[in-house]
Amino acid sequence: MQYLVAGLVLVAGLTTLNLVLTVALVRRWRARLSAPPAARPGHLPRDPEPGIAPGDRMPEFTVTTAGGARLTRDEFAGRPALIAFLSLDCPGCDDSVPAFAEHARRVRDAGGRVMATVVGVDAGGSELAARLAGVADHVVPEFLDAPVGTAFGVRFYPTFAHYAPDGVATAAGVGLQRLAETARASAQ
Repeated sequence: MQYLVAGLVLVAGLTTLNLVLTVALVRRWRARLSAPPAARPGHLPRDPEPGIAPGDRMPEFTVTTAGGARLTRDEFAGRPALIAFLSLDCPGCDDSVPAFAEHARRVRDAGGRVMATVVGVDAGGSELAARLAGVADHVVPEFLDAPVGTAFGVRFYPTFAHYAPDGVATAAGVGLQRLAETARASAQ
């Protein structure tokens, strides 16, 4: 009989805890839904800051590419560079590949190098990484902790950055719009 009472008390306690956690979760969910879109997680403000700004120097980094080669900042010294930071969880990242390919072609035509990082659980074997293999000189798969993106200060995906031969960013942004604006301005 004592075990029956103890069991009932335990079940009642767990049920009460479950009810309290469910109420807290529902309140939080309602608060997020009633927040304006820019304040909601997953919704970017009108012009989000990518974490990389024109004038920033390219940080030190060492990575292993999808092909197994070791790559450092020195690979990009003395030539223009275009770097893309993409994620498997980002629908806009996949959509940006054709336009990124055009920017990459221009950078390569100017003697530059192109690197694309892909963040995700199976980034190396992903379809996105395979598509980028024909676009970028180096494709770097990263796990969710994204050490290269962290070194560059990337906050959102897709982020793109163009660096001059001296290693200073000339354009950076979430999406390709800022790169396109810089390309148009330099063509005029």
